[in-house]
Amino acid sequence: MFRLIRFSLFLFFSSILYAADFEKTYEAYQKGNYEIALDGFLELATENHMKAQFYLGTIYREGKGVSQDYLKSLEWYQKAAAHGEPKAQHNVALFYHNGISVNRDIKIAIDWYTKAANQNYIPSQINIAKLYYSGDGIKKNLKEAIAWWQKAANLGSKGAQHNLGLMYFLGEGIEQNYSKAMEWYLLAAAQGSKEAQNSVGYMYFEGKGVEKDLIEAYAWFQLAASSDYDQAKLNSSVVEANLSNEEIQQAKERAERYLSEYPSAGK
Repeated sequence: MFRLIRFSLFLFFSSILYAADFEKTYEAYQKGNYEIALDGFLELATENHMKAQFYLGTIYREGKGVSQDYLKSLEWYQKAAAHGEPKAQHNVALFYHNGISVNRDIKIAIDWYTKAANQNYIPSQINIAKLYYSGDGIKKNLKEAIAWWQKAANLGSKGAQHNLGLMYFLGEGIEQNYSKAMEWYLLAAAQGSKEAQNSVGYMYFEGKGVEKDLIEAYAWFQLAASSDYDQAKLNSSVVEANLSNEEIQQAKERAERYLSEYPSAGK
């Protein structure tokens, strides 16, 4: 019994040292001491430290303190990916997706994206959706695209929320539903998506899924325009031309309120 307890304590103590070594190495990496970081990550990586393997992939990909080497980068990302690191799985997918140092292979890319996506890694979910939507290197499948955008949207991705709203608006791969489109647009708009803010403005301008309201449309267009979004600036001008002087004043006051209430990419 005594030996078992002593062995357990040894394992626990070793894991603390292991974590401390990584933190020290990662601190050197953040400070730009890449030679020290490289040595530390290499030592940890030989012990199958997943995050050390991931950062070695990044060091070689970006050429930080070493000659840029995509093949070595991929090799280390693959080791980390095999241990379940979702960011590494995503990066391996990117290598095959874009044909970086390997032949472009969308099937392999999707396999790796899916491993990360199943761990709720949003960038992978979005890339799978885009591939199925575009049919780039794979058979176009709108239902699959929507399913993956839905997963990312449910996890809070404003880009996925806007794209899902667009699918409902257009009725692509799903039954057209302006009210549903507006729900997703609003969620993305509230997170600062200028595209979604512009889309909300359009819905109010056209009266789709909501009652037509030019003052509300102007306020949302102005919010999107604050992020230097040219289409929203044009839309604001169009709405303003259809308002009376009194309505313009109301619209500008509401726009000012929204600028203080909602985030924008321009802030």
